[in-house]
This record gives sequence, C-alpha cells and structure tokens, in this order.
Amino acid sequence: MKKETKQYLSLEKQSEKIDSDRRSLLKAGALTCGAAILTGIPLAVYVVSPALKKATGKWFDFGSVEDLQHNNYTMLSYEFMVKDGWQVLPQRGFVWASVNTKGQVKVFSSTCTHLACNVIWQEEKRVFECPCHSGRFDADGNPIAGPPTRPLNVLEHKKEDDNLLVYLAF
Repeated sequence: MKKETKQYLSLEKQSEKIDSDRRSLLKAGALTCGAAILTGIPLAVYVVSPALKKATGKWFDFGSVEDLQHNNYTMLSYEFMVKDGWQVLPQRGFVWASVNTKGQVKVFSSTCTHLACNVIWQEEKRVFECPCHSGRFDADGNPIAGPPTRPLNVLEHKKEDDNLLVYLAF
C-alpha cells in the first residue's frame, strides 16, 4: 500500500505543477494582451488620426468678376506657401471660371476626376480635355469621352465687393 500512496502523491504533485504552469501561461498571456492593447491604442490613434482630420482650406481672391469672359472659361492661377517639414514651399495651381450673361459665375477645379491630371479648356471645341488619357468634359463639366466617369468638381465660390473668392481645400 505504501507504493500506491507514493504514486498517488507523485501524481498529485505533477498535477499541481501542471496547474501552476497553466496559471503562469494564462497570466503571461493576459499581461501580454494588456500590454499590446495599451501600446496599440496610441499607435492606432497616431496612424489613423491624420486621415480623420478635416482638410484645411482658404479663400482666394481672384480679382474682379468683370475680368471674366462671358460664356467662356478663364484660367485663374493661384499660389500659396505650404510648410513641409522644415521647409516652406510654394504650391501652385489653377481653376477655370466663367460668367454667363445673367452674371452667374461657375468655377471648376482644374483636376481631372480620373487620375488628377490638369484639364485644359479648348475654346474652339468647347470642351475640357485631359491630356493624360484623352478624357473630355463638356462646358458644364460632365464627362463626354474617355475614362472619367464623374463630372469636374465645382468649387465653392462667392462674390464680395465685385471680386471673385474661391474656397480651395488642401
């Protein structure tokens, strides 16, 4: 009987050792998961937060509405300074603006909705053309040929003191 008791005690000790190893493993796993969560939250916020920020923008004064051609588009260029790291660099671009006989102004982005190339107004054809993939837009900005499927972006604008102000987001 002594031998059986020793074996039983030996099995009991082994069972306790296995249970303690499982507890250690569970504790280590829980601590590791907690540390990963505590480290991961700030890291995720750091990575995701720039994408959630609202684009900043600015109103640009393009001068008198009187300078725009009636029923034809005029290219209006702009330039502003952008801070990129330690450098301050100029950012340049242009928009297309037109005024109809009723005095209503229409302002389009110069960026093609397909691959963001700059579109050019072809006065004789009365279309905007994208030189990258031969995309074409009619005078109202709607796609009529090529790969673009969305119309040109109409930019927010207003008249103040007979000057054209256009809101550009960047």
